[in-house]
Amino acid sequence: MRFRCVCKSWRSLFTEERFCRQHMTRAPTRIVSFHFEDTLLLGRFSESAKPEMMILEEVSINVGDDSSLLNDTTVVLGHCHGLFCLYFENNTFGLWNPSLRELRTIHPPYRYNWYEMGFGYDHSSQDYKIVLVLKMQGRRSRSSQALVLSLKSGASRMIDCLCLENFDMIHDTISGTLVGQNIYWQLCDDNVKVTDKLLSFDLVSETFNLCPCPSNCGKGLPQVIAGLRGGGLCIVGVDDMSGGLIVWSAQHDGGGGIKSWSKICNLSLGILEISTSCRIDDKIWLSSAVTYAGLLLALVKFGRESKLLSYNLEEKSLTNVETSLSLSTCDFLETYFETLVPVPIPEWKL
Repeated sequence: MRFRCVCKSWRSLFTEERFCRQHMTRAPTRIVSFHFEDTLLLGRFSESAKPEMMILEEVSINVGDDSSLLNDTTVVLGHCHGLFCLYFENNTFGLWNPSLRELRTIHPPYRYNWYEMGFGYDHSSQDYKIVLVLKMQGRRSRSSQALVLSLKSGASRMIDCLCLENFDMIHDTISGTLVGQNIYWQLCDDNVKVTDKLLSFDLVSETFNLCPCPSNCGKGLPQVIAGLRGGGLCIVGVDDMSGGLIVWSAQHDGGGGIKSWSKICNLSLGILEISTSCRIDDKIWLSSAVTYAGLLLALVKFGRESKLLSYNLEEKSLTNVETSLSLSTCDFLETYFETLVPVPIPEWKL
């Protein structure tokens, strides 16, 4: 932001796509959590002699005249290339680059109610896309259509999602997990219990498919994340049997589909007690899980107390991460890297 004020040639350079792409390969990675409706926490590991310390910085969300859109109902649909896709009330979306302090509101050309949503990048057309799975009316109605919004081209189209006819979604604005060119969502049965299937959407071919999921992927709603074991898909949850944390890793085929799953980690309650110095009398609750610098970070609640745990898959070591600010008010963590990618402004072509 400061260097853009040096001279016209520097300011012009920072807007060139070639420079933005090259800068993106060197952009620093941070941990981000929306703290309150108008602030967020930015985190990084300390470079001192105590690497298990997370330095957190509270930052005001500066979005100019659009700050009134931010409230406790704002949902993060996903992030890609340093851009956050947000969902506000009244069928309004936003694209936000915190590094550039740019927010653009998006009003889709159609007004519907949506179940799950996703955001990603189509490398074949170099276009960012928002995927909205339609919420059907009626207790027994199933989602069978989705709206795809292409942000650079301004195209919008409704496509079939027939593979969902025998499943329910989470019935909420739940964001999908982006891995490569695919977005993944969890599927539920009639009792809102997670099934052994995932719904995937290919951003390039714009097709939906069902993928296998581990039968024991945890109680409640496990966290579907990307980044471990070479950047593939992982599921982190609370084990039904032991009550500890369990981690599954997907083996992908050449097209990005899922061939099988393998259990790569199972942390018992005893191990968690030793690492956190917390006595676990009943159960734990997994608030969030992310990957950061090759580590698995899990925000876990022990009763009213929240702990940030770091697990090193290579060394098989679990560490209780101390933080400079409290994480008690945080429910969801994201990894984020600071880029110069401009926010696209779509003009819908109906």
